[in-house]
Amino acid sequence: MSDIKELDEQTTTQLLKGIDIPPQPQVLRVVMAEQQQKDPDLRKIAAAVAKDVGLSAAMLRAANSPAFGLRQKATSISQAVMLLGMGNTVSLVTGLSLRMVMSGKGKIRLERFWDTASDTAMICSVLARRFKIMAADQAHMLGLFHDCGIPLLMQRFPNYVEVLRKANADTQEPITSIEDRHFNTNHAVIGYLVGRSWFLSEEIREIIHHHHDEAFLSNPHDEVLASRISLLILAEYLCHLYHRESDDVVWQRVGSNVMQLLDLNETTLQELNEDVKDLLSS
Repeated sequence: MSDIKELDEQTTTQLLKGIDIPPQPQVLRVVMAEQQQKDPDLRKIAAAVAKDVGLSAAMLRAANSPAFGLRQKATSISQAVMLLGMGNTVSLVTGLSLRMVMSGKGKIRLERFWDTASDTAMICSVLARRFKIMAADQAHMLGLFHDCGIPLLMQRFPNYVEVLRKANADTQEPITSIEDRHFNTNHAVIGYLVGRSWFLSEEIREIIHHHHDEAFLSNPHDEVLASRISLLILAEYLCHLYHRESDDVVWQRVGSNVMQLLDLNETTLQELNEDVKDLLSS
């Protein structure tokens, strides 16, 4: 697979095919600019977030979810920011901003999509603490962003939902291969480009880019990246089990590779499944 970081402007334009990537919101620019300061001021970040009522409400709900395990309930944005710390705050503001921006585009209802993304993000953060192969706040952001190309493709192509439905049931090919055949682009590429536009870390962008590269998992040339992709696939699988109580076709193809890369056995996998049930039902 080619390195998407080397894409020139012309190739990127061809891949986007008229897909509009939403710009980074102003509140996020303020937050990320403050993060870059030698001594970031969490009060300035809280003030910027508090100006957006919708974002503030969503952030308080997320901050008080089991994913972050706060010792006390946050009742204000200032308190939430102080309790979460810089990394978790940036992760939350980034992910929630993405959801709000994309949910406001077009007439497509995306509530179920974002609810699944939120659940996957929570599971990712828990797994990151368990396996210690990436920071929990970065894992949470990964869970929120990993499929963010899907709603953009839904808005661009009238038949995308139908193609995606069939691709999700295909037992032979990765979803991205089927998308490439129909649209000459795929949601992993678009997700990478969104991440680049929103200044996500290279680590997260590369996981998004490769997360449907099944051949990479069977013969990884970068075991750290493969392990992080495996963490995401495991999170998606556990989320799928919780909501549908059945295997998914991706796990059928790559589950053994994921378990090997994460050093899992069936007993541990079942324990993780029970933990996720408790997490998502709480």
